[in-house]
Amino acid sequence: MLRKLRLTLAVLFFVAVTALFLDFTGTVHAWLGWTAKIQFLPALLALNVGVIVALVLLTLLLGRVYCSVICPLGVMQDIVSWISGRRKTKRYRFSYSPEIKWLRYGVLGLFVIALIAGIGSFVALLAPYSSYGRIASNLFAPLYRWGNNLLAYFAERADSYAFYETEVWMKSLPTFVIAALTLVVLAVLAWRNGRTYCNTICPVGTILGFFSRFSLFRPVLDAEKCRNCSLCSRSCKAACIDYKNHRIDYGRCVACMDCLDACKHDALHLQ
Repeated sequence: MLRKLRLTLAVLFFVAVTALFLDFTGTVHAWLGWTAKIQFLPALLALNVGVIVALVLLTLLLGRVYCSVICPLGVMQDIVSWISGRRKTKRYRFSYSPEIKWLRYGVLGLFVIALIAGIGSFVALLAPYSSYGRIASNLFAPLYRWGNNLLAYFAERADSYAFYETEVWMKSLPTFVIAALTLVVLAVLAWRNGRTYCNTICPVGTILGFFSRFSLFRPVLDAEKCRNCSLCSRSCKAACIDYKNHRIDYGRCVACMDCLDACKHDALHLQ
């Protein structure tokens, strides 16, 4: 039930945020502009204290739900990972890996320094919402506009004005190349290892990961019921379940609840 609700909300948020970057009429922004305002880093840079406090409280209550549901870059990785996992041989393809603390906190430190120093290009390169916006604006938007213009072409010949032609343009070649490289890297990582980027590079994931260690509701592994079958670990795209030691790294858990469905021995439950 919880997993289905999370999936539904994740898809809705992803479609809404993507629509913001594709929209060239301004209509979508009027209705769904709020989905951009509740993104963590944009809210932080805008000093929107209310949103920041709400997201921290949400993390303390339910874990990294932001990463699993609200962040479009995280949901995009889940979509790629889901496509990869549709093959039977890859259904349980993940494995536990220890946290690489020096990399996570090292990147976060560089991110904070760049933020204070005003190095916007480096900040935008690592910020998840900016990264997804760059991908959507430079790669998805042109395709969307070409599709719109094709519909406008046929509509005009049918004496209909339901669609109108719009200009298709590219911001700059360097931005396009960075967007393409970002998409390729994220897609490869998600295809092979799920949430690798979120739990090693993403500064927002590291920040919220600190709070999620103290979350109130979270999956718990019962050592007495566990049969060490490893299904939970092999279904965990965050690679945070150490089934051998019956331990879950809540700092990296993205609250997807896939492990609850994977367990066949009722050894995993919500605390």
